Amino acid sequence: MLHLVKLELRKVKIAGILRTAALILLGILGFALLIGSDKTEGFKDYAEAMSVIGMIVRVAFIIYASVLLSKLIVEEYRNQTMALLFTYPISRKKLLLAKLLIVGVITFVLVIIGTVLVSAGFYLFNEKLHFFPSPLTADIVKKQALQLGVNAVAAAGMALVPLFFGMLKKSVPTTIVSSILIVAVINSSNNGASLGEIIAVPITLGIIGFLVAYLSIRKVEHADL
Repeated sequence: MLHLVKLELRKVKIAGILRTAALILLGILGFALLIGSDKTEGFKDYAEAMSVIGMIVRVAFIIYASVLLSKLIVEEYRNQTMALLFTYPISRKKLLLAKLLIVGVITFVLVIIGTVLVSAGFYLFNEKLHFFPSPLTADIVKKQALQLGVNAVAAAGMALVPLFFGMLKKSVPTTIVSSILIVAVINSSNNGASLGEIIAVPITLGIIGFLVAYLSIRKVEHADL
């Protein structure tokens, strides 16, 4: 199994993922600093700033995960590479599981590390630029850390939901667009509130994503390529 994961990782190129992630995080940090610098509409405290930063990081990497899903699974079904791979003496279930593990784990890790790095960067800039006077307390850090753990697991599951839509027609655009629509719906603001703030919503979508992965793996042995 580990050997399959290593082989699949070569396709996505970890160095490329890290470069892309770094650019995404720099963009998010810049955006957060831009919001923070607005004295009238900016963040009022660290709790709000970190909550928004966490949300943007999750959105970015859930969408990025759909690109990885497209490359590792949807494209390979569409161009018949998967059919060729399935002729080799390897388990279809293990092959698909390796691909899904890569996407899920990468999403989880990037959400955790990305949120921590951008939040830390924002903290350092705020210490110098003083966007708001309220301090960063231990209670805020503990609460955000707990939420980060739950949200990262949920994001890893949500990242797999677009696979269902993408595989209907084996379409890369459908996979990516469905990912964008999912994060847009749950994070759209209505009177200052969003579905994503209700912790049950991302958790439910995460469970649906893991269910999609389970059903995909279960059916792959008899799938029509």
